[in-house]
Amino acid sequence: LLAAVDESFQGTYDFLYLPIDFKNKCNMGYAFVNFIDPATLAPFYKRFNGRKWDRFNSDKVCDLAFARIQGKHALISHFQNSSLMAEDKRWRPIIFHSSGPLRGTPQPFPLGSHVRARAKQSEEREGGREREGER
Repeated sequence: LLAAVDESFQGTYDFLYLPIDFKNKCNMGYAFVNFIDPATLAPFYKRFNGRKWDRFNSDKVCDLAFARIQGKHALISHFQNSSLMAEDKRWRPIIFHSSGPLRGTPQPFPLGSHVRARAKQSEEREGGREREGER
């Protein structure tokens, strides 16, 4: 995804996250991109919306929509204590410098002070059974 976006839009966004299904180790089919300048959205929309992702073995079509959480700092705050921050670094959100000579280059993602551990599915199922049996 990063390579496809960077063909025409490198240095125009400061946050990118492609959610991963940890069980299947493949993407969930959507992504979050935060543009530095909102004016970039129109050419990005024209380039990608309604088109197939040529680089992926998929028939999925790109459909752009506004996210509930807006802005680099709000997105960082939302994700920095998330359980996904305890996962493989390749699956975490990526942030980039928003201005200056380093604009568009990656920067370290600030981890929160209370990163949640992700519950394993088998543990969740066992915990659910125990709670049902206790009732």
